[in-house]
Amino acid sequence: MKAGISTDKTIDIQELELCLEKAIRDITTTMFNCNSEIISTESVQIAPPGLSAIIGFSGKISGNIAIHLSPESACSLVSHMLGMEVDEMDDIVADAMGEMVNMLAGGMKKYASKEEDLFKISVPSTVYGSDYFIHTPKNSERLTMGIKTGFSTFSVQLIFAHN
Repeated sequence: MKAGISTDKTIDIQELELCLEKAIRDITTTMFNCNSEIISTESVQIAPPGLSAIIGFSGKISGNIAIHLSPESACSLVSHMLGMEVDEMDDIVADAMGEMVNMLAGGMKKYASKEEDLFKISVPSTVYGSDYFIHTPKNSERLTMGIKTGFSTFSVQLIFAHN
């Protein structure tokens, strides 16, 4: 199945999943110099407190993409991304995870928006803590996948609705 949309149909969750998987592979290969694999979300341990980096998008489809991970996984990813040892949650980790979710959204958009501009991307936000909930619209579709790199696990969540 070719990822992307044409003007005579709407994109579906399976197409977006393929686009998101390509974006994840691009980021882990380029930014972390490693391969990644899709794993079950049950294999991703995120005991509180957790970190979520979230970015919204709006257009022909609207929703958000979020990365959910433990502080240890976030620090490990940032250490590999920046080439320096990072061992505690700080503004650098939060900003780097915001940039990572921004790259995921941009990659998904690149692969999904072949013939037209499917959506615009907002500014990312990060949330760190023990007790938070992300509310989503009632009629939206949801996709959650676990990701494993050579040194970290995290989950990626896509929530979207057609406008």
